[in-house]
Amino acid sequence: MKKIKKSNRGLTFSLPAEHQDRIGTKFRYVISRDKSEIYIISDPDGTSTVSRKKSGKIYKPLYDIRSQEVRTLVSEADYMEVTDASDRIIVHIYRREKTGLGTVFFFSDFQKEDYILGEKTGEIILKKASGDSFVTLPELGYVNGNVFPEWDERKERKHIQNVYDTISLFSGAGLLDYSFKGPNIRFVYAVDFDKDACLTYRHNIGPHIHCQDIITVNEDDIPDGDIVIGGPCCQAYSSVNHNNQNSAIAEQKRLLIDDFCRIVKAKNPLVFVMENVPEFLTQKDAMYLKRVEERLSSYALSTTILDDTRLGGYTRRKRAIVIGSLIGKIVLPSITVSVMHTVRDALSKVDKSWFNWMDCSKPSPLTLERMSFVPPGGNWKDLPKELQTKSKFSNMYRRLSWDEPAITLANWRKCCITHPDENRILNVSEAAALMGLD
Repeated sequence: MKKIKKSNRGLTFSLPAEHQDRIGTKFRYVISRDKSEIYIISDPDGTSTVSRKKSGKIYKPLYDIRSQEVRTLVSEADYMEVTDASDRIIVHIYRREKTGLGTVFFFSDFQKEDYILGEKTGEIILKKASGDSFVTLPELGYVNGNVFPEWDERKERKHIQNVYDTISLFSGAGLLDYSFKGPNIRFVYAVDFDKDACLTYRHNIGPHIHCQDIITVNEDDIPDGDIVIGGPCCQAYSSVNHNNQNSAIAEQKRLLIDDFCRIVKAKNPLVFVMENVPEFLTQKDAMYLKRVEERLSSYALSTTILDDTRLGGYTRRKRAIVIGSLIGKIVLPSITVSVMHTVRDALSKVDKSWFNWMDCSKPSPLTLERMSFVPPGGNWKDLPKELQTKSKFSNMYRRLSWDEPAITLANWRKCCITHPDENRILNVSEAAALMGLD
Protein backbone atom coordinates (compact mmCIF):
# COMPACT_ATOMS: atom_id res chain seq x y z
CA MET A 1 0.00 0.00 0.00
CA LYS A 2 1.04 3.57 -0.64
CA LYS A 3 -0.10 6.67 1.23
CA ILE A 4 -1.75 9.38 -0.90
CA LYS A 5 -1.46 13.07 -0.14
CA LYS A 6 -4.60 15.18 -0.17
CA SER A 7 -5.04 17.68 -2.97
CA ASN A 8 -7.58 20.44 -3.49
CA ARG A 9 -7.73 19.44 -7.15
CA GLY A 10 -9.16 15.99 -6.38
CA LEU A 11 -7.54 12.57 -6.39
CA THR A 12 -3.97 12.62 -7.74
CA PHE A 13 -1.32 9.95 -7.33
CA SER A 14 1.39 8.20 -9.33
CA LEU A 15 2.53 4.60 -9.55
CA PRO A 16 6.10 3.27 -9.84
CA ALA A 17 7.87 3.62 -13.19
CA GLU A 18 7.64 -0.14 -13.74
CA HIS A 19 4.01 0.49 -14.74
CA GLN A 20 4.92 2.85 -17.61
CA ASP A 21 2.86 0.72 -19.99
CA ARG A 22 -0.29 2.19 -18.39
CA ILE A 23 0.52 5.71 -19.57
CA GLY A 24 -2.04 6.73 -22.19
CA THR A 25 -4.50 3.93 -21.38
CA LYS A 26 -8.17 4.58 -20.60
CA PHE A 27 -9.86 3.92 -17.26
CA ARG A 28 -13.08 4.44 -15.35
CA TYR A 29 -13.80 4.59 -11.63
CA VAL A 30 -16.52 3.39 -9.27
CA ILE A 31 -17.19 4.70 -5.75
CA SER A 32 -18.26 2.09 -3.18
CA ARG A 33 -21.70 2.44 -1.64
CA ASP A 34 -20.32 3.51 1.76
CA LYS A 35 -17.88 5.92 0.06
CA SER A 36 -14.89 4.31 1.74
CA GLU A 37 -13.22 3.09 -1.46
CA ILE A 38 -12.73 4.19 -5.05
CA TYR A 39 -12.14 1.44 -7.60
CA ILE A 40 -10.11 2.45 -10.67
CA ILE A 41 -10.54 -0.02 -13.52
CA SER A 42 -8.73 -0.22 -16.85
CA ASP A 43 -11.33 0.14 -19.60
CA PRO A 44 -10.75 0.89 -23.31
CA ASP A 45 -14.12 2.68 -23.29
CA GLY A 46 -13.34 4.69 -20.15
CA THR A 47 -13.64 8.47 -20.14
CA SER A 48 -10.36 9.16 -18.30
CA THR A 49 -6.76 8.70 -19.46
CA VAL A 50 -3.65 7.82 -17.45
CA SER A 51 -1.21 10.72 -17.86
CA ARG A 52 2.45 10.85 -16.87
CA LYS A 53 4.65 12.43 -14.22
CA LYS A 54 8.35 13.06 -14.79
CA SER A 55 10.64 11.72 -12.09
CA GLY A 56 14.28 12.36 -12.94
CA LYS A 57 14.90 10.83 -16.35
CA ILE A 58 11.87 8.55 -16.29
CA TYR A 59 8.11 8.90 -16.36
CA LYS A 60 5.61 7.42 -13.95
CA PRO A 61 1.90 6.79 -14.68
CA LEU A 62 -0.21 9.54 -13.12
CA TYR A 63 -3.87 9.14 -12.17
CA ASP A 64 -5.73 12.44 -11.88
CA ILE A 65 -9.48 12.47 -11.14
CA ARG A 66 -11.09 15.88 -10.60
CA SER A 67 -14.82 15.21 -10.65
CA GLN A 68 -16.86 16.99 -7.99
CA GLU A 69 -17.88 13.75 -6.25
CA VAL A 70 -14.25 12.64 -5.92
CA ARG A 71 -13.08 16.08 -4.81
CA THR A 72 -15.71 15.98 -2.06
CA LEU A 73 -14.56 12.54 -0.87
CA VAL A 74 -10.92 13.62 -0.83
CA SER A 75 -11.72 16.81 1.08
CA GLU A 76 -13.48 14.77 3.80
CA ALA A 77 -10.69 12.18 4.11
CA ASP A 78 -8.19 12.18 6.96
CA TYR A 79 -5.98 9.53 5.45
CA MET A 80 -5.82 7.77 2.06
CA GLU A 81 -3.96 4.75 0.76
CA VAL A 82 -3.81 3.10 -2.64
CA THR A 83 -3.54 -0.61 -3.40
CA ASP A 84 -2.49 -1.73 -6.87
CA ALA A 85 -4.32 -5.04 -7.35
CA SER A 86 -3.88 -7.21 -10.42
CA ASP A 87 -7.12 -6.12 -12.08
CA ARG A 88 -7.87 -2.76 -10.46
CA ILE A 89 -6.54 0.01 -8.25
CA ILE A 90 -8.27 0.55 -4.90
CA VAL A 91 -8.12 3.88 -3.11
CA HIS A 92 -8.97 3.46 0.60
CA ILE A 93 -10.48 6.51 2.29
CA TYR A 94 -10.35 6.78 6.08
CA ARG A 95 -12.15 9.31 8.28
CA ARG A 96 -11.85 10.00 11.98
CA GLU A 97 -14.21 11.14 14.68
CA LYS A 98 -13.79 12.11 18.31
CA THR A 99 -15.13 9.70 20.94
CA GLY A 100 -14.55 8.99 24.61
CA LEU A 101 -11.77 6.68 23.51
CA GLY A 102 -9.90 9.44 21.72
CA THR A 103 -9.48 9.59 17.97
CA VAL A 104 -11.40 6.82 16.21
CA PHE A 105 -10.72 5.81 12.63
CA PHE A 106 -13.63 4.21 10.81
CA PHE A 107 -12.88 1.65 8.10
CA SER A 108 -15.58 0.23 5.86
CA ASP A 109 -14.82 -3.35 6.89
CA PHE A 110 -15.15 -2.46 10.55
CA GLN A 111 -18.29 -0.41 10.08
CA LYS A 112 -20.11 -3.31 8.47
CA GLU A 113 -19.36 -5.53 11.45
CA ASP A 114 -20.19 -2.78 13.97
CA TYR A 115 -16.61 -2.62 15.20
CA ILE A 116 -14.64 0.55 15.84
CA LEU A 117 -10.95 1.31 16.12
CA GLY A 118 -9.77 3.68 18.78
CA GLU A 119 -6.68 5.09 20.45
CA LYS A 120 -5.82 4.01 23.98
CA THR A 121 -2.37 4.36 25.52
CA GLY A 122 -0.74 4.44 22.11
CA GLU A 123 -2.19 1.10 20.95
CA ILE A 124 -4.95 0.12 18.60
CA ILE A 125 -7.94 -1.42 20.31
CA LEU A 126 -10.82 -3.28 18.79
CA LYS A 127 -14.17 -2.79 20.46
CA LYS A 128 -17.51 -4.38 19.64
CA ALA A 129 -19.97 -1.51 19.59
CA SER A 130 -22.50 -3.49 21.62
CA GLY A 131 -20.02 -4.85 24.20
CA ASP A 132 -17.30 -3.82 26.60
CA SER A 133 -14.45 -6.19 25.72
CA PHE A 134 -11.33 -4.91 23.98
CA VAL A 135 -8.69 -6.66 21.90
CA THR A 136 -5.34 -4.93 21.45
CA LEU A 137 -3.84 -4.99 18.00
CA PRO A 138 -0.40 -3.39 18.41
CA GLU A 139 0.91 -5.12 15.28
CA LEU A 140 -1.13 -2.79 13.08
CA GLY A 141 1.52 -0.11 13.47
CA TYR A 142 -0.32 2.74 15.23
CA VAL A 143 2.27 4.51 17.39
CA ASN A 144 2.00 7.82 19.25
CA GLY A 145 -0.68 9.33 17.08
CA ASN A 146 0.73 8.34 13.68
CA VAL A 147 -2.04 7.22 11.39
CA PHE A 148 -1.44 3.62 10.34
CA PRO A 149 1.79 4.17 8.41
CA GLU A 150 2.23 0.44 7.90
CA TRP A 151 -1.35 -0.79 8.11
CA ASP A 152 -1.50 -4.33 6.71
CA GLU A 153 -4.87 -5.37 5.28
CA ARG A 154 -3.98 -9.06 5.62
CA LYS A 155 -3.42 -8.70 9.36
CA GLU A 156 -6.67 -6.80 9.78
CA ARG A 157 -8.60 -9.57 8.03
CA LYS A 158 -7.44 -12.08 10.63
CA HIS A 159 -9.72 -10.30 13.08
CA ILE A 160 -12.58 -8.97 10.96
CA GLN A 161 -13.90 -10.15 7.62
CA ASN A 162 -15.64 -8.19 4.90
CA VAL A 163 -19.40 -8.47 5.11
CA TYR A 164 -21.40 -7.86 1.95
CA ASP A 165 -25.07 -6.86 2.08
CA THR A 166 -26.83 -9.13 -0.39
CA ILE A 167 -30.18 -8.92 -2.21
CA SER A 168 -31.85 -12.10 -3.46
CA LEU A 169 -34.38 -12.07 -6.32
CA PHE A 170 -36.50 -15.01 -7.55
CA SER A 171 -35.40 -16.61 -4.29
CA GLY A 172 -37.59 -19.73 -4.35
CA ALA A 173 -36.97 -22.00 -1.38
CA GLY A 174 -33.47 -20.54 -1.03
CA LEU A 175 -31.14 -23.09 -2.63
CA LEU A 176 -29.02 -20.43 -4.35
CA ASP A 177 -28.98 -18.34 -1.18
CA TYR A 178 -28.06 -21.45 0.84
CA SER A 179 -24.85 -21.76 -1.17
CA PHE A 180 -23.99 -18.12 -0.43
CA LYS A 181 -24.54 -18.37 3.33
CA GLY A 182 -21.45 -17.63 5.38
CA PRO A 183 -19.76 -15.04 7.59
CA ASN A 184 -19.08 -12.74 4.63
CA ILE A 185 -22.69 -12.53 3.41
CA ARG A 186 -25.54 -10.70 5.12
CA PHE A 187 -28.88 -11.06 3.34
CA VAL A 188 -30.92 -7.86 3.60
CA TYR A 189 -33.77 -8.68 1.21
CA ALA A 190 -35.28 -11.60 -0.69
CA VAL A 191 -38.44 -11.98 -2.76
CA ASP A 192 -40.49 -14.77 -4.33
CA PHE A 193 -44.17 -15.11 -5.22
CA ASP A 194 -44.66 -18.75 -4.09
CA LYS A 195 -46.05 -18.91 -0.54
CA ASP A 196 -44.76 -22.41 0.25
CA ALA A 197 -41.30 -21.53 -1.06
CA CYS A 198 -41.27 -18.40 1.10
CA LEU A 199 -42.18 -20.43 4.20
CA THR A 200 -39.33 -22.84 3.47
CA TYR A 201 -36.94 -19.95 2.86
CA ARG A 202 -37.98 -18.20 6.06
CA HIS A 203 -37.39 -21.39 8.07
CA ASN A 204 -33.94 -22.17 6.61
CA ILE A 205 -32.43 -18.86 5.50
CA GLY A 206 -34.10 -15.99 7.36
CA PRO A 207 -37.14 -13.74 7.86
CA HIS A 208 -36.07 -11.12 5.31
CA ILE A 209 -38.02 -12.71 2.42
CA HIS A 210 -41.09 -10.97 0.95
CA CYS A 211 -43.86 -13.01 -0.66
CA GLN A 212 -44.63 -10.87 -3.68
CA ASP A 213 -44.67 -10.95 -7.48
CA ILE A 214 -41.42 -9.29 -8.54
CA ILE A 215 -43.26 -7.34 -11.24
CA THR A 216 -44.97 -5.35 -8.47
CA VAL A 217 -41.82 -4.77 -6.40
CA ASN A 218 -40.81 -1.12 -6.09
CA GLU A 219 -37.02 -0.91 -6.13
CA ASP A 220 -37.19 1.97 -3.62
CA ASP A 221 -38.52 -0.51 -1.05
CA ILE A 222 -35.39 -2.67 -1.34
CA PRO A 223 -32.39 -1.86 0.89
CA ASP A 224 -29.09 -1.06 -0.79
CA GLY A 225 -26.77 -4.00 -1.35
CA ASP A 226 -23.24 -4.85 -2.44
CA ILE A 227 -24.35 -8.01 -4.27
CA VAL A 228 -27.55 -9.04 -6.07
CA ILE A 229 -28.19 -12.72 -6.82
CA GLY A 230 -31.09 -14.50 -8.46
CA GLY A 231 -32.37 -17.06 -10.91
CA PRO A 232 -35.14 -15.62 -13.11
CA CYS A 233 -37.79 -18.11 -14.20
CA CYS A 234 -36.04 -20.76 -16.33
CA GLN A 235 -38.86 -22.93 -17.73
CA ALA A 236 -39.35 -20.74 -20.79
CA TYR A 237 -35.69 -21.17 -21.82
CA SER A 238 -35.31 -24.85 -21.01
CA SER A 239 -35.06 -27.45 -23.79
CA VAL A 240 -37.23 -29.68 -21.61
CA ASN A 241 -40.12 -27.27 -22.21
CA HIS A 242 -39.67 -26.89 -25.98
CA ASN A 243 -43.34 -27.56 -26.78
CA ASN A 244 -44.42 -24.37 -25.00
CA GLN A 245 -41.51 -22.06 -25.82
CA ASN A 246 -43.44 -20.09 -28.43
CA SER A 247 -46.42 -19.32 -26.20
CA ALA A 248 -47.24 -15.85 -24.89
CA ILE A 249 -46.88 -17.11 -21.32
CA ALA A 250 -43.37 -18.39 -22.07
CA GLU A 251 -42.33 -15.02 -23.46
CA GLN A 252 -43.81 -13.27 -20.42
CA LYS A 253 -41.68 -15.50 -18.18
CA ARG A 254 -38.58 -14.89 -20.29
CA LEU A 255 -39.00 -11.15 -19.91
CA LEU A 256 -38.83 -11.42 -16.12
CA ILE A 257 -35.12 -10.83 -16.68
CA ASP A 258 -36.14 -7.21 -17.25
CA ASP A 259 -37.23 -6.98 -13.60
CA PHE A 260 -33.93 -8.48 -12.50
CA CYS A 261 -32.11 -5.83 -14.56
CA ARG A 262 -34.42 -3.07 -13.34
CA ILE A 263 -33.60 -3.77 -9.70
CA VAL A 264 -29.87 -4.24 -10.31
CA LYS A 265 -29.75 -0.91 -12.14
CA ALA A 266 -31.60 0.85 -9.32
CA LYS A 267 -29.53 -0.65 -6.49
CA ASN A 268 -26.20 -0.41 -8.36
CA PRO A 269 -24.42 -3.27 -6.52
CA LEU A 270 -20.74 -3.91 -7.07
CA VAL A 271 -21.51 -7.41 -8.39
CA PHE A 272 -24.55 -9.36 -9.52
CA VAL A 273 -24.91 -13.11 -10.11
CA MET A 274 -27.65 -14.57 -12.30
CA GLU A 275 -28.17 -18.30 -12.79
CA ASN A 276 -30.36 -20.05 -15.35
CA VAL A 277 -30.48 -23.02 -17.70
CA PRO A 278 -27.66 -23.23 -20.29
CA GLU A 279 -30.04 -22.31 -23.12
CA PHE A 280 -30.34 -18.82 -21.64
CA LEU A 281 -26.92 -18.00 -23.10
CA THR A 282 -27.79 -19.06 -26.65
CA GLN A 283 -31.55 -19.03 -27.24
CA LYS A 284 -32.66 -16.88 -30.20
CA ASP A 285 -29.07 -15.94 -31.08
CA ALA A 286 -28.34 -15.04 -27.45
CA MET A 287 -31.10 -12.43 -27.55
CA TYR A 288 -31.82 -12.58 -23.82
CA LEU A 289 -28.18 -12.43 -22.77
CA LYS A 290 -27.78 -9.41 -25.06
CA ARG A 291 -30.82 -7.91 -23.37
CA VAL A 292 -29.01 -8.11 -20.04
CA GLU A 293 -25.86 -6.62 -21.57
CA GLU A 294 -27.83 -3.67 -22.98
CA ARG A 295 -29.73 -2.92 -19.79
CA LEU A 296 -26.69 -3.29 -17.53
CA SER A 297 -24.06 -1.90 -19.88
CA SER A 298 -21.94 -0.45 -17.06
CA TYR A 299 -21.16 -3.98 -15.83
CA ALA A 300 -18.38 -6.19 -17.18
CA LEU A 301 -20.03 -9.58 -17.81
CA SER A 302 -18.55 -13.04 -17.37
CA THR A 303 -20.47 -16.17 -18.37
CA THR A 304 -19.94 -19.89 -17.98
CA ILE A 305 -21.82 -23.18 -17.74
CA LEU A 306 -21.28 -25.19 -14.57
CA ASP A 307 -21.74 -28.96 -14.34
CA ASP A 308 -22.79 -30.14 -10.88
CA THR A 309 -20.75 -33.35 -11.14
CA ARG A 310 -17.57 -31.38 -11.90
CA LEU A 311 -18.03 -29.34 -8.73
CA GLY A 312 -18.55 -32.20 -6.30
CA GLY A 313 -22.32 -32.53 -6.72
CA TYR A 314 -24.45 -35.63 -7.21
CA THR A 315 -26.42 -34.79 -10.37
CA ARG A 316 -25.65 -34.06 -14.02
CA ARG A 317 -27.40 -30.73 -13.69
CA LYS A 318 -25.89 -27.88 -15.72
CA ARG A 319 -26.50 -24.21 -15.08
CA ALA A 320 -25.56 -21.02 -16.88
CA ILE A 321 -23.92 -18.41 -14.64
CA VAL A 322 -23.77 -14.72 -15.54
CA ILE A 323 -21.67 -12.47 -13.30
CA GLY A 324 -21.69 -8.71 -13.74
CA SER A 325 -19.03 -6.57 -12.05
CA LEU A 326 -18.35 -2.87 -11.58
CA ILE A 327 -14.91 -3.57 -10.14
CA GLY A 328 -13.31 -5.26 -13.13
CA LYS A 329 -14.21 -8.32 -15.19
CA ILE A 330 -14.24 -11.46 -13.06
CA VAL A 331 -12.25 -14.35 -14.48
CA LEU A 332 -14.08 -17.57 -13.71
CA PRO A 333 -11.74 -20.45 -12.80
CA SER A 334 -11.93 -23.89 -14.36
CA ILE A 335 -12.72 -26.33 -11.54
CA THR A 336 -12.95 -30.10 -11.76
CA VAL A 337 -13.03 -32.43 -8.78
CA SER A 338 -10.89 -35.55 -8.89
CA VAL A 339 -13.64 -37.91 -7.69
CA MET A 340 -17.12 -37.94 -9.22
CA HIS A 341 -19.86 -38.38 -6.64
CA THR A 342 -22.68 -40.83 -7.22
CA VAL A 343 -26.25 -41.57 -6.19
CA ARG A 344 -24.86 -43.97 -3.60
CA ASP A 345 -22.79 -41.18 -2.03
CA ALA A 346 -25.84 -38.94 -1.72
CA LEU A 347 -28.39 -41.47 -0.49
CA SER A 348 -25.98 -43.00 2.02
CA LYS A 349 -26.43 -39.79 4.04
CA VAL A 350 -30.20 -40.20 4.27
CA ASP A 351 -32.16 -42.14 6.87
CA LYS A 352 -35.60 -42.01 8.46
CA SER A 353 -34.51 -39.22 10.81
CA TRP A 354 -34.37 -36.78 7.90
CA PHE A 355 -37.08 -34.17 7.67
CA ASN A 356 -39.74 -35.12 5.07
CA TRP A 357 -38.61 -38.75 4.90
CA MET A 358 -42.27 -39.83 4.84
CA ASP A 359 -43.15 -37.32 2.10
CA CYS A 360 -43.30 -39.71 -0.84
CA SER A 361 -45.83 -40.08 -3.65
CA LYS A 362 -47.79 -43.32 -3.55
CA PRO A 363 -47.66 -44.98 -7.00
CA SER A 364 -50.75 -46.51 -8.58
CA PRO A 365 -50.73 -50.26 -9.39
CA LEU A 366 -50.10 -49.38 -13.06
CA THR A 367 -47.12 -47.18 -12.14
CA LEU A 368 -45.68 -49.94 -9.94
CA GLU A 369 -46.02 -52.44 -12.77
CA ARG A 370 -44.19 -50.11 -15.15
CA MET A 371 -41.40 -49.54 -12.63
CA SER A 372 -40.80 -53.27 -12.33
CA PHE A 373 -39.63 -53.45 -15.97
CA VAL A 374 -37.07 -50.64 -15.79
CA PRO A 375 -33.43 -51.57 -14.99
CA PRO A 376 -30.92 -49.15 -13.38
CA GLY A 377 -30.23 -46.36 -15.86
CA GLY A 378 -33.29 -47.28 -17.93
CA ASN A 379 -36.47 -45.31 -18.70
CA TRP A 380 -39.86 -45.63 -20.42
CA LYS A 381 -38.21 -47.21 -23.47
CA ASP A 382 -37.73 -50.39 -21.43
CA LEU A 383 -41.49 -50.82 -20.95
CA PRO A 384 -43.45 -53.44 -22.89
CA LYS A 385 -45.44 -51.97 -25.77
CA GLU A 386 -48.74 -52.36 -23.94
CA LEU A 387 -47.39 -50.34 -20.98
CA GLN A 388 -45.77 -47.52 -22.99
CA THR A 389 -46.55 -43.97 -21.85
CA LYS A 390 -47.79 -41.08 -23.96
CA SER A 391 -44.87 -38.97 -22.78
CA LYS A 392 -41.62 -39.58 -24.65
CA PHE A 393 -39.56 -37.42 -22.31
CA SER A 394 -36.24 -39.21 -21.78
CA ASN A 395 -36.41 -39.05 -17.99
CA MET A 396 -39.90 -40.49 -17.70
CA TYR A 397 -39.68 -43.58 -15.47
CA ARG A 398 -35.94 -43.10 -15.19
CA ARG A 399 -34.43 -45.47 -12.62
CA LEU A 400 -31.29 -44.13 -10.99
CA SER A 401 -28.04 -46.12 -10.91
CA TRP A 402 -26.20 -46.49 -7.62
CA ASP A 403 -22.73 -45.85 -9.01
CA GLU A 404 -23.51 -43.02 -11.43
CA PRO A 405 -24.49 -39.39 -10.83
CA ALA A 406 -28.23 -38.74 -10.89
CA ILE A 407 -30.00 -37.03 -13.75
CA THR A 408 -31.13 -33.43 -13.31
CA LEU A 409 -33.98 -33.45 -10.81
CA ALA A 410 -36.76 -31.18 -12.03
CA ASN A 411 -40.27 -32.44 -11.18
CA TRP A 412 -39.12 -35.91 -10.15
CA ARG A 413 -42.60 -36.94 -8.98
CA LYS A 414 -44.26 -36.11 -12.29
CA CYS A 415 -41.54 -38.00 -14.17
CA CYS A 416 -41.62 -40.93 -11.73
CA ILE A 417 -37.88 -40.85 -11.04
CA THR A 418 -37.33 -44.22 -9.42
CA HIS A 419 -35.15 -45.48 -6.57
CA PRO A 420 -32.15 -47.59 -7.74
CA ASP A 421 -33.47 -50.80 -6.09
CA GLU A 422 -37.01 -50.24 -4.92
CA ASN A 423 -40.11 -49.75 -7.04
CA ARG A 424 -41.02 -46.33 -5.70
CA ILE A 425 -40.55 -42.67 -6.49
CA LEU A 426 -37.82 -40.85 -4.56
CA ASN A 427 -38.99 -39.22 -1.35
CA VAL A 428 -38.33 -35.56 -0.55
CA SER A 429 -35.36 -36.33 1.72
CA GLU A 430 -33.63 -38.33 -1.02
CA ALA A 431 -34.25 -35.62 -3.60
CA ALA A 432 -32.84 -33.01 -1.20
CA ALA A 433 -29.69 -35.09 -0.63
CA LEU A 434 -29.16 -35.46 -4.38
CA MET A 435 -29.45 -31.68 -4.69
CA GLY A 436 -26.58 -31.34 -2.22
CA LEU A 437 -28.52 -30.46 0.93
CA ASP A 438 -27.54 -31.94 4.30
